[in-house]
Amino acid sequence: MHALRLDTARALLRRWTATLKFKIVALCLLAALGSAGVTTSFILVSTQKQVLRLLLDEHAGDMERSASLLSSKIDMLHTALRGVAVHVRPELLGDREALTRYLQDKPALGALFDAVFIADRNGVLLARLQRGVPRGADTSIADREYFVRTLQTGQPVVSKAMIGRISRQAITVLSLPVKAADGSVIAVLGGSINLQSKMLLSLVDNRLDVDGARTLVIDTDGRILSHPDASRVLQSAETEPGFTEAYKRWVDNGRTVHSEGNAMVDEGHMVAMAGSPAAEWMLVRLTPESEALRPLIAGRASALRAGASVGLATALIAAMLALLMTRPITRLRLRAERLIATDEVSDAPWPRDSGEVGALSSVFQHVLERQQLREEQTRRALVQLQAALDNAAVGIAFTRNSQFEMVSQRFAEILGWDKSALEGLTTRAIYASDEARDALVERARPAFQNEGAFEGELTLARRSGETFWAHMRGRAVVPGEIDAGTIWIIEDVTHAHEQRERLTWTATHDALTGLVNRATFDELLGHATAQAVQHPFCALFIDLDRFKQVNDTAGHAAGDMLLRELALQFGLHVRQSDTVARLGGDEFAVLLHRCPAPKAASIAETMRAAVEAYRLVWEGKNFSVGASIGLVHVDASFGSSAEVLRAADAACYAAKRAGRNQVSVHVETAAAVAESAPTG
Repeated sequence: MHALRLDTARALLRRWTATLKFKIVALCLLAALGSAGVTTSFILVSTQKQVLRLLLDEHAGDMERSASLLSSKIDMLHTALRGVAVHVRPELLGDREALTRYLQDKPALGALFDAVFIADRNGVLLARLQRGVPRGADTSIADREYFVRTLQTGQPVVSKAMIGRISRQAITVLSLPVKAADGSVIAVLGGSINLQSKMLLSLVDNRLDVDGARTLVIDTDGRILSHPDASRVLQSAETEPGFTEAYKRWVDNGRTVHSEGNAMVDEGHMVAMAGSPAAEWMLVRLTPESEALRPLIAGRASALRAGASVGLATALIAAMLALLMTRPITRLRLRAERLIATDEVSDAPWPRDSGEVGALSSVFQHVLERQQLREEQTRRALVQLQAALDNAAVGIAFTRNSQFEMVSQRFAEILGWDKSALEGLTTRAIYASDEARDALVERARPAFQNEGAFEGELTLARRSGETFWAHMRGRAVVPGEIDAGTIWIIEDVTHAHEQRERLTWTATHDALTGLVNRATFDELLGHATAQAVQHPFCALFIDLDRFKQVNDTAGHAAGDMLLRELALQFGLHVRQSDTVARLGGDEFAVLLHRCPAPKAASIAETMRAAVEAYRLVWEGKNFSVGASIGLVHVDASFGSSAEVLRAADAACYAAKRAGRNQVSVHVETAAAVAESAPTG
């Protein structure tokens, strides 16, 4: 039994190794892998060390050049200060205004420094400009380290980083002595630069590079002066990721600021450093090792390509041999390609062969027959679906990936498109703007996610650009699968929408003046009164004086014109959040939301004066009226809108009784108005 099983296994192995597939794969793999492996190993071993050294030298050179340029810029800034200092005479120091004007006449300083100042030997600021504008100059800098060093050495100084007493920003100061004719130091001239600005560190890209590299500037105390993360400025560099070991070695070597660049690979980073002795600053660039060694990786890729080339040459030789063994498969491939190219059924026979080629030929024939059957079924279904769509009374469309794949005739007619032109376009074509399309997406997305469907009214655009109101219903073909597409149904409901809008406006507004009507005002007043505990407000009730005389003298047409004009005047003197209403006849009301009593009294007086100043010219005559205004301050003491109305009537009556054309405050709130009104 064991021998039989062994013979069966050997037979299966011989049959498998005898297949064309095994022979081609084995031959190509052995030839390509062998040659590529030998070539790649040779190139990698011979070039890896050299490329790494070149990379380190390149990074060190970059830092050295940047540090040299930084030193040159510091020298240039000191030169600019020196050009100003040489013209400062002792007598100028005694005249602060003249000294300030002198600094203002040097606009170059404002471009180079955030602030420029001159201090006397006692450290008292005599003049200080912030971007060319005089700022407080009474601050003392006598305790500043850079000031003391400048006096002691008589030489230019770059200060340590500090927090400015006036700017409250991280700054550094460049200072130099102002000397008298005998060479004695009589003052100190300085310029401060914000470390977060590009004024001084313009050579340092303190943004995080795409490759993850970070460029830092540190001083001899190990504090960070420039960093991609602003919160790290003036923090210790000892904890900077990737710099810990290099920082310790720099400290152990005496914190030497050397201008020569050097680079090393440490803690998973390539660390490049160089110093600017003029400022006693070190420039540090930290690049992740994976990014810094990208050229080396590219070199490995080159080696792999070279190996692949050798492997390809070997594979070509193997391919020539394989052609002899794959001729039956080639005939089968050509037959299948002819079928795909013509997209028609051919009577040409399929290749016949034994083994794998014969089996593949039979499979192809079976697949072709099933494909032809499915295509015929699909074609019939599409014809039936299109007929159903074109006979529907509403517009129907099928979209997928924001594109119209099938639309009904009615859908195209509603949107003013030819059906064939609309199919294949993006759905953006039926919206007036990108914002309108995005708005629908925002409305429809949660509906599709929660219910698998959407329904609502929105504006669409016809091909001519005309917009109209449409009622849209959408449903996912397969719930939860957006890629399966969406079915949309639309109806033009512009006429019905406009009718609803007109009915809504008519029901809430006065037809003559366009103001809010009595019913709507009562509703708003009731709501505001209910919220008065948390949000007190004021209300004005206006009764026109002598309006009946206008009607009796000039007629109702003139009276109507006067009411319309005064309604416009009222709207001009209230806030956008307030509500003006016509209660009926010559009575108006104003709801002043969250308005204190003094402000309401001011608004009421302004409106009264506007009414008094207005003149209606009618048939050659001038007509004028007055306004008796009652003001009610509504707070928690009012239980309902009816109480507010009664208080308003009382205030209006008081205004009438007091001689008309004036503002009267409801008696219960008059004291509050008087107490909170401005004095003087």
